[in-house]
Amino acid sequence: MPATERTPASSVTPPLLSIGELSERTGVPTSTLRYYDELGLVRPAARASGRRRYAAPAVRDVSVILFFREIGFSLTEIGRFIAGDRQATREMIDHKLAELTEQQHRIEVARTALEHGRQCPASEPMKCSRFWSIIEGRMRGLSLEESHARAH
Repeated sequence: MPATERTPASSVTPPLLSIGELSERTGVPTSTLRYYDELGLVRPAARASGRRRYAAPAVRDVSVILFFREIGFSLTEIGRFIAGDRQATREMIDHKLAELTEQQHRIEVARTALEHGRQCPASEPMKCSRFWSIIEGRMRGLSLEESHARAH
């Protein structure tokens, strides 16, 4: 081929990333990337001499997994999310929103209890009559919120 002729850009294959390079770009350990491969979440584009080689979009794919993990999804849920079933996706979002609402409620109750512990006139939660009435309420099957409300 003469020096003036060039190969069209569309026929140039972009370089593949080693698992180490993908790890460096995403901050995810190689052992975790192997696990994601086992789960089918991020698959290598090819193998060279038995080693995983990833296409550049794998960086984005790993970032999507990290985002979903950060907002509370399990790897199983992420797998279903990535699979793209619209109905399942909607249900998972609704379920996660309900779960987060419940978690937020528990945090608010815990915060109230801790604030009482900090300002308790008994000076020590283990000597506080309200603390023990909350524990007794829990032993009777009341929720933390119910026990706390009855103690106040």
